[in-house]
Amino acid sequence: MANVKMKDMNWKDRQLAAIRKLSDRKGWNYSDSNPYFDRVFNVLVKDHIKTKPQMKQELKKHGYK
Repeated sequence: MANVKMKDMNWKDRQLAAIRKLSDRKGWNYSDSNPYFDRVFNVLVKDHIKTKPQMKQELKKHGYK
């Protein structure tokens, strides 16, 4: 992201930025070995998820807390 402040991003972009930052810090690559892989590719990219509560409900369906 090109110098965009977190408060100016929508909630999905903030989630992705936080996951990206954590993954870089921990040295995790962006494959299915990353613990957040399922969250990003199964939940956050879906178009029908518009709000954070919808995301949390979808995460519960996939076995996340």
